[in-house]
Amino acid sequence: MRKLYKIIFSRYAICALMLAAEVVLSVLFCMYAMQYYAVLVAVYIAVMLISIVGVMNADANPDHKLPWLVIIACFPLVGLIAYSIFRYRRMTRGEERRMRESFRSINEANGVEDKLALLGIRDSAAAGKAHAVLQDDELAKVYTGTASRYFSEGRELYDSLLSDVLSAEKFIFLEYFIIEEGVMWDGLLSVLKEKVAAGVEVRVMYDDFGCMSTLPSRYDRRLERCGIRCCRFSKVSPHFRTVYNNRDHRKIAVIDGRVGYTGGVNLADEYINEKLRFGHWKDGGVRISGDATVGLVALFLSLWELASGERDDAKEYMASASQTSSDGGFYIPYGSGPFPAYPRPVGKNVLLNIINQAHRYLYLTTPYLIIDYDLTEALRGAAARGVDVRIITPGVADKRIVKVMTKSSYPYLIEGGVRIFEYTRGFIHEKTVVSDDLYATVGTINLDYRSLVHHYEDGVWMYGTPTVLNIRDSYMKTLADSREIGEREARLGILERLVRNAVRLVAPLL
Repeated sequence: MRKLYKIIFSRYAICALMLAAEVVLSVLFCMYAMQYYAVLVAVYIAVMLISIVGVMNADANPDHKLPWLVIIACFPLVGLIAYSIFRYRRMTRGEERRMRESFRSINEANGVEDKLALLGIRDSAAAGKAHAVLQDDELAKVYTGTASRYFSEGRELYDSLLSDVLSAEKFIFLEYFIIEEGVMWDGLLSVLKEKVAAGVEVRVMYDDFGCMSTLPSRYDRRLERCGIRCCRFSKVSPHFRTVYNNRDHRKIAVIDGRVGYTGGVNLADEYINEKLRFGHWKDGGVRISGDATVGLVALFLSLWELASGERDDAKEYMASASQTSSDGGFYIPYGSGPFPAYPRPVGKNVLLNIINQAHRYLYLTTPYLIIDYDLTEALRGAAARGVDVRIITPGVADKRIVKVMTKSSYPYLIEGGVRIFEYTRGFIHEKTVVSDDLYATVGTINLDYRSLVHHYEDGVWMYGTPTVLNIRDSYMKTLADSREIGEREARLGILERLVRNAVRLVAPLL
């Protein structure tokens, strides 16, 4: 009874009730307006035609236009309102101005020299790929003076992160989509409290929507009482807001500006297989140390300032620690996100760049495979020119509808020469791309519309590092625990095709 009481009177339940009230009021207004039927019909037709022409002439991905055209044709007034609201995240002018000022001040504070010219001397083709990343992300730079390590299991990454946090002397930044009380978070939190007591600055930022079911309401206050500065990204509130569609899906940890982590691992027990949900949870990430860690600091501070409204002296946190060992490679930590924070889809363009210039092989892992025409044709085009293209997806799905949508991508890709494998031990949550023993990217970006268009994401682009080969070797081990999907097995059943057809129509908007 106590648990039911907490659920009913929780902040989220109250928000849901108030949202429902908004919907009811909107319906009542529409019912009242129906007495002016003739006028409404004329307005209906005019709005539909104007809206359709506007959408058709918009500078947007054709995959996004079609769903909006269908919605507007069926529900002109509601569709037009939805289109004007949800086509982009509507920042206020003040928010956008602060964001641009934040980018500018962070770049001014970043004293590490951009090594793009050095990369060009070593490999002009690699410099071209790097430039494609740099032009889309204002905070991105090419770094050397860096070493890295790839983790193919969440438990390994967590143990390493915990060890680095224990050695922190100045500051600890944590930014995660999901934090959940349990073995993983509780163990880390106890160390964070010790560090606060020792005078280390600790900041935690979590996505309020992502943690809706994993953390108590206003958990940020509990952390603040422990001396931890905490920020909830895009706070859930009792009214419709476009920001709900743009979540902070990043997973970033930075210790003293000398060590940083990113990848697929959230701070919850299933990610380290302390709690079993879908068989073995296969996840991964990368640890970087040295100059490139400054790039992760920049990404963290940019979203912290956007979410909290606070302005930091970035120089205090971006002084690069001396790096005694470098693996000889080049690194670009990069961010991706919705318009207008990121005018171009950075994550998608990074993938397209690697796919289109692959020569020998291209290996990808992703928990979801719901991609647009551009990425689909790029993968088929790589296979057509003789590149060994392989994609590993989960054998056990965490969401049934998403599994159907992932499977619906198989036939066309297989027909084009792309080899599809499913991880047989359970659910794979890694987001990695590796190509030609030269390039790799590791981060938080799924191959679906939410990650590629709507969410704030991050990744680390790598060239010429030993870690690229480690990622390749890890991929081959995962391949041994996977089964290849043939054309017959890839076919959808009648019910699956119905679900696919319905969901695919609006998938670019979800």
